Amino acid sequence: MASKTTSTTVAKSKPAHEIRSGAIRAVIWRNKSEKGDWYSVNITRSYKTGETWKETTQFNRDDLLVVSKLADLAFGWIQQQS
Repeated sequence: MASKTTSTTVAKSKPAHEIRSGAIRAVIWRNKSEKGDWYSVNITRSYKTGETWKETTQFNRDDLLVVSKLADLAFGWIQQQS
């Protein structure tokens, strides 16, 4: 299934790349438009409440260095794609 935005078409599919460190994950999505491919990144932290796994985009102080490293690695991966 695809949803159309003003100038791009985003397909619901698998991520282009994923980088994980412990509970923190950076997912890189490839998006296509008339002007060419572009990438977006979602960074999340997994946690467990009872028996249910959930994700959040809120990070603790101790998570921030890992978040910055994953963002750096995601940036490098995206740069290599062009």
